[in-house]
Amino acid sequence: MATTKDSLILGIDLEGMNADLQNSGVNCDVDRVIEIGAALWDWTAGQPVSMLSELINERDHLPISEEVQDITGIDDNMLEKWGLKDAHIIATLKNLAHMMERADYLMAHNGTGYDIPMLEAMYQRYSLEMPKKVWIDSMIDIEYPRNIKGRSMALLEHAHGFVNPFPHRALTDVLAMLKVATQYNLENMVAMAESPMMTVVAKLNPPNWRNQDQVDAFNKTKNKVAKSRFRWNPSNKTWSKQIHKILIDEGRLDYDFEWKVLD
Repeated sequence: MATTKDSLILGIDLEGMNADLQNSGVNCDVDRVIEIGAALWDWTAGQPVSMLSELINERDHLPISEEVQDITGIDDNMLEKWGLKDAHIIATLKNLAHMMERADYLMAHNGTGYDIPMLEAMYQRYSLEMPKKVWIDSMIDIEYPRNIKGRSMALLEHAHGFVNPFPHRALTDVLAMLKVATQYNLENMVAMAESPMMTVVAKLNPPNWRNQDQVDAFNKTKNKVAKSRFRWNPSNKTWSKQIHKILIDEGRLDYDFEWKVLD
């Protein structure tokens, strides 16, 4: 696949009704897509060349919660009135598959954690095959400047100088994502996307709590670990982070504390 001026990127975003996304993640048995947005994007021109936007009304979707309605503006009445059903959903999935086949790469924001499993499950429900492509996750496969602390789409939009007038709607979120991504190097993104993830653990040994100097040094290091976006795992009492293997292999980690890679 080319990463030159001819590259076509298919950005995809899904809005969904999920049973307990915050606590349990995606549950493909009950979670359903309520909106699909997609745009084929000419990387060099920085412009969309083909777009898709549809509300989806799967018959077994959970009732739209007040929270989802507040975030997206989509409610059950909208889905009943305008959402695609049955054969029209199948036609849209086939159209989306055709767009995937045209693209050099696919892109989604938090695609690994949400869009990819949701979309794969949807294709399976309708006995359709989803094309196999390299997915770029714009949340983790783009090396953003260090002064951009968060990875929410709203924060990234603000950091890159624009505001999405329709946040949390699928197509406009796709266009916002692609507008942000175009400011970075595509070949680097692809290399990151194709690199496996490794678990890196900070070496943070507890101090002698009666020794104030040791306690102060421990807390100073712990703050560095937390600021480096490592997360505390209470089950095994470690601070860890998922890191692209390519960054480790190329010696590009410059943490100011000791760390190790889990086998």
